[in-house]
Amino acid sequence: MEGRGDRPLAAALSPSPLARGPQLSEAELEEVVRGGAEQLLIRLGAAFAAETGWVNQLRAVAYGLRDFLVEDPRRARAMMIEAPHGNAETRRIREEGIEALTALIDLGRAEMADPGSLPHPVAAITAGAIFNRIHAALQAGPKLGDEMVRELMYTAVMPYLGVEAALAELEAPAPGS
Repeated sequence: MEGRGDRPLAAALSPSPLARGPQLSEAELEEVVRGGAEQLLIRLGAAFAAETGWVNQLRAVAYGLRDFLVEDPRRARAMMIEAPHGNAETRRIREEGIEALTALIDLGRAEMADPGSLPHPVAAITAGAIFNRIHAALQAGPKLGDEMVRELMYTAVMPYLGVEAALAELEAPAPGS
């Protein structure tokens, strides 16, 4: 059976080296996830504070998250791929990260003419979709480039600011560019 192109299906479905590496013990995983989350919170908090306006803040956080994941593949793997399978504390830390992203996305309602017209679960669904997309990208092994960040920004902006603003995100430069 063939998969994409001329690669066998098994090769097409096998995880990237990032997804396959050596398994960490539960204690090691918790340590990496906890330390990573602390570093990420500091870094993304600074990125958020350096910008004004929800879209600019969200974009700064998105690029900051991408840079954070790319700079340490072992940590990225632990935080995005292994954490859901870790101990209760590791899973709690991961859930807090998803909740923080949900809250950041939900700030977009303040940009709307009628903030009550869009329910909070839209932010939770969007944050979950973003986490899943990053997870899948790390497993598949493609570079986490600007194009993916722009696509994720499109996904986050669309429900709050509409099609035109979302499409603009596909061309928007990274902060500081």
